[in-house]
Amino acid sequence: MEPSPNTRQVAVPEPFVDAACAASFLAMQRKTVLSLARRGTIPAYGVGEGPRKVWKFRLSELDSWMKTEVLSASHRGRNERKIS
Repeated sequence: MEPSPNTRQVAVPEPFVDAACAASFLAMQRKTVLSLARRGTIPAYGVGEGPRKVWKFRLSELDSWMKTEVLSASHRGRNERKIS
């Protein structure tokens, strides 16, 4: 069945998750995730003013970060060991 021409598809935005959910997704401690967020190492959104921000995350961005940053770094390390 094809959608009628008058039917609009509405994209549902990806929800933000808290540090506990992000930590579970990354298999890390919550404190580690918050530390990485504060340093700007992982994609995160600080909500609020001052040093005590609430950090929010998107799982798709964390997944991309894992695939590009972490996995590529581990591959670089393997290649360097083979050359030595």
